[in-house]
Amino acid sequence: MKKILFLFLGLVILGVSACRKEYITNTTPNQTIYYTLNNSNWSLSGDGKTYLASIPFASSDIYLNQYDGLLLYISYDSGKTYISVPQTYNGLSYSYSVDNDKVYIEVQNSDGSVGVSNPGNMTAKVVLIPSQE
Repeated sequence: MKKILFLFLGLVILGVSACRKEYITNTTPNQTIYYTLNNSNWSLSGDGKTYLASIPFASSDIYLNQYDGLLLYISYDSGKTYISVPQTYNGLSYSYSVDNDKVYIEVQNSDGSVGVSNPGNMTAKVVLIPSQE
């Protein structure tokens, strides 16, 4: 009788403590946007040492600077390889800032002491990462 009681209790404990799978889906997917920057997109800053370019968001791009995140990558070989920004690459320092309308890219010499030439043509990849408070 005790064996049957212990067997029954064991089955009840297993049944009550069984695991349950829950699937969590991401309801806010990332968005990746590609831009082409040409020589004409770059302008020299007032100190003559930094080149600046801006990438405007399209009306369909959803980005809120207060909550969302943004990653920036640049490529000099038409998208075969990308480097992440901020980065120092080939003696040039790349950085960026962002507001609700544009991404601002800055390129200067890595030590900041001398000016640089126009960065030229490149592909920029912007990854918008939506978030919730």
